[in-house]
Amino acid sequence: MHFYSKIYKEWMEKTQQEKIRKILKISKPYGKILDVGSGFGVLEKFIKAIAVDINEEYLKIVPSKHKIKASGDALPFKSNSFDFVFCIDTIHLLKSLKEIKRVLKRHGKLVVSIFCFAQNIEEKAEWLENIVKNSEMKIKHKFLVKTEKEWDFVIIAEKV
Repeated sequence: MHFYSKIYKEWMEKTQQEKIRKILKISKPYGKILDVGSGFGVLEKFIKAIAVDINEEYLKIVPSKHKIKASGDALPFKSNSFDFVFCIDTIHLLKSLKEIKRVLKRHGKLVVSIFCFAQNIEEKAEWLENIVKNSEMKIKHKFLVKTEKEWDFVIIAEKV
């Protein structure tokens, strides 16, 4: 594991777990779940999901048996395969939500977030809302998750 990755994992793991707990409490995921940009697999410590990340080093740590090296811009799944897709703090690395929308079932839910701070919350929230609206998904819920070390602006959207 790269030095930066190790430091990030150790320093941020508790923060990430706290954030994921809060997001799960509100989003209430069900069915077949995909985690795009799973990183170290914090989400997979709480729920059963298929983890996808482009970084093999991260995937080695993911606790899920179901993990695949892939980009969120080229998902290796059939269309309409998932009830829920999580994209936590990864959206800024993707070209669009096109692939995520493709693999979501009709009425499936996307939980997407972007990290932010008090100084840029409005700008980041507007940016994320525009990305979701441009993907022609319906925004169902928006909220802010605050932890001691970072904030996340979160959107739950539905494929219609």
